[in-house]
Amino acid sequence: MKTFRRKVFNIPAWLLSKHALLKLMKSSDFEDIVEIPNTFVGRGLYDRIHAEQDPVEIREMAKLVHSIMPKVIVEIGTYKGGTLFIWTRTNPQAELIVSVDLPGGQYGGGYDSSREKLYRLFAHDRPKTHMEFIRGNSHLPETAARLKGALNGRFIDFLYIDADHTYEGVKADFQLYSPMVRKGGLIAFHDIQNMKSNHQVKNFWAEVKQQYEHREIIGPSTKTGNGVLFIK
Repeated sequence: MKTFRRKVFNIPAWLLSKHALLKLMKSSDFEDIVEIPNTFVGRGLYDRIHAEQDPVEIREMAKLVHSIMPKVIVEIGTYKGGTLFIWTRTNPQAELIVSVDLPGGQYGGGYDSSREKLYRLFAHDRPKTHMEFIRGNSHLPETAARLKGALNGRFIDFLYIDADHTYEGVKADFQLYSPMVRKGGLIAFHDIQNMKSNHQVKNFWAEVKQQYEHREIIGPSTKTGNGVLFIK
């Protein structure tokens, strides 16, 4: 009975959420786009698209990503889809956008598969933009193989790593996916300033940034932070 009720309620929830998001998406203004994840109000499984980001940080991060005009964007760890929305809407030239997310992931992963159609809506008016959703453990070879299949011989322009926040986890994501990034591309990490005991991105960032030209984007809250590597 609960499953039946959920399915019945899901239809109007989707229609109301779709209408609300499309209304907000009429604006092509950069500042508006960055704010939409904070202003969208949906229903049911589509209740919100949220970016766990300092507003100053994500605005600067989005501008930096747009400056390289990426055609291939890969996000490891999507959660509520806020950053996925921003990368998609601020880069109309993008040809392929891939989300890799672990169902039941410790750090916010595991969005319901029904939300995929909400995320596909981000590029509904971009016929040249294809979106792929890979639901699996980013550390597994088979997940990397699925991504390589989606890339179909192309290299990544922008790779965003925001999944497993343990030292071993973020290192594994970097080692597995950084070879797929082109020269001139960007690799970014979220939470380089997060001091929670189970968040160790800062530890890996302190090591890896020594090997690359890099930039730290840290807003006034100083609680999260984005670290960017410039691949030469």
